[in-house]
Amino acid sequence: MTQTMKALFIVPGPEGGVFEFRDIPLPTPGPDEVLVAVRAAGTNRGELIARPLLRSDNPTAKPARAGIELAGEVVTLGERASGWKSGDRVMARGSGYAEYTIVPQRALMRAPNDLSWAEAAAIPNVFVTAHDAIVSNAAVKPGESVLVTAGSSGVGTAAIQIARFIGAQPVLVTTRSTAKGDALRALGAHEIIDTGGAGWPQAVLAATGQRGVDVIIDQVGGPVLAEHIRVLAIKGRLVSVGRNAGKIGDCDLDEVARKRVNIIGVTFRTRTPEEALVCSERFAADLLGAFATGALKPVLDRTFPFERIADAHAYMLSDAQIGKIVLTMSDGTR
Repeated sequence: MTQTMKALFIVPGPEGGVFEFRDIPLPTPGPDEVLVAVRAAGTNRGELIARPLLRSDNPTAKPARAGIELAGEVVTLGERASGWKSGDRVMARGSGYAEYTIVPQRALMRAPNDLSWAEAAAIPNVFVTAHDAIVSNAAVKPGESVLVTAGSSGVGTAAIQIARFIGAQPVLVTTRSTAKGDALRALGAHEIIDTGGAGWPQAVLAATGQRGVDVIIDQVGGPVLAEHIRVLAIKGRLVSVGRNAGKIGDCDLDEVARKRVNIIGVTFRTRTPEEALVCSERFAADLLGAFATGALKPVLDRTFPFERIADAHAYMLSDAQIGKIVLTMSDGTR
């Protein structure tokens, strides 16, 4: 096996982070780790949001390995790793933009045999994130109503399916493109809320008999904070997963108090490695089996070769996709 490999780094630049391919030594797994040959890796919008912060005039900005999820084959195991063997198909949250990567054994999940590499790579980050938001943090119960914003995003398509799978009723989904409505309904949305106009909060209230929604899984952020507080039910929960449209927002704090709502922030940036591993383990224990039955499925919009990450990001910025955009390695056969 080659002793070097190609990996993608994000490197500080004058206008923010830039992606750079580097040849680096092939890593050796530690005692509780596994070396995985990467076949596909999912892209995520957080990569684009973080780039402006990585300016070369920032003394704390350092080059870093890129990518946060992958699918591939086990190559070698560390001395204490067990339960896996060379050639096993796996997927995980980890640094996936490379020919090979090291993954903690506990982070590995078995990739369903009937999925392609690209489909498997479309699962780990968004489904773990959505499960953490809906189940671990919002504690959604069967019969509670859920509003998923930015429903056509990777996390959005996962959240719709999980909410429907655990018995949420109704599952409402926002989008600025009504042309995506049929695809979102096919994933489990009961009703599509068009946020292109000012009247969308009334549509949410109408869909819930004027009581409001029990849980909002939000990826939009500050610009719609006031509207979200308005459409929450008494004792509702707003889970802030992403802030793609902005991180600053105004709201009526008297309404927050009157409704006794909880605003819950979730992120992996401040979690310890142990906390992140627990999130993956909880998802796998609760939901991994549902992929084998077809009750849950990855939503793969488009693939790009590993070397065309710039094209993948440009497509992501177009907001044309429904679900995940995945990079594939040239030697991936499925």
